[in-house]
Amino acid sequence: MELRMLQEDRDRDRAKNESVAINAESSTAQLETERDAAKAEARDLKQQLVAGLADLEVVRADYDRVILSNSNLQNALESFQNEREAERSIMEDQRRAQEDATAAAHAAALDAIRQVHEARIHEIQHTADSAVQKSIQQVRGLEVKLEQYRIDNVQMRRSLDEAIIRLQSNQEDVIDRSLMKNILLDWLSKTQSKEKRQVLEVMASVLHFSDEEKEKVHITDQAGRFGRVVETFTAPLPPPKADMQKLEGDNVRDKWVNFLLAETED
Repeated sequence: MELRMLQEDRDRDRAKNESVAINAESSTAQLETERDAAKAEARDLKQQLVAGLADLEVVRADYDRVILSNSNLQNALESFQNEREAERSIMEDQRRAQEDATAAAHAAALDAIRQVHEARIHEIQHTADSAVQKSIQQVRGLEVKLEQYRIDNVQMRRSLDEAIIRLQSNQEDVIDRSLMKNILLDWLSKTQSKEKRQVLEVMASVLHFSDEEKEKVHITDQAGRFGRVVETFTAPLPPPKADMQKLEGDNVRDKWVNFLLAETED
């Protein structure tokens, strides 16, 4: 019984050991596989590390080169900036000097133009004052002439009114123009001096020549008697066609023209 139990224990231990051995072999194989994978991975990582270190060296070289380029560029930019600052300072000084010179020239030109304009304005003002004074004198002279013309016009109108009144009151002074035309044509058509003398006597009678006027044209008293005979048989003169009170016109000339036009109307 004990032997059987020992045998069973031994079998269990053997199975257990076999199981452990199998597990150990399996673990060993797995470990070897993992070791190989780890070695391969380590080799890969080593290669990557070597490549990374090489890349790092390249990057460092590029970085150093870029840093050097940047430093050189910075130095060049600083030098260029300094040159630009110097040029800008020089140009600013030149610009200020030019502006000062231009401002001084403009101020001098403005002063000269102002003086010329002031002289011109003074001359124009003097000319305008002289023209105004002359115009005032001319206006005053025209006012005096206008007043004189107005006085003359009033006197002329008064004289015309008096003449019209005298003409209306004395119709004997009105002579028919057709009668005078016939007498003149008759005198011009006569060839003998006696016949012309008779026509002249008729004209003297019609025009009421005075004795002195008759003597000037050599008309005797007989001619005067003949003239009175002619006047006796001569038809009386017709009254004027125009109304003396209603004659149009502002002066003697206009009224006289309107009177003649009224008398010549058929």
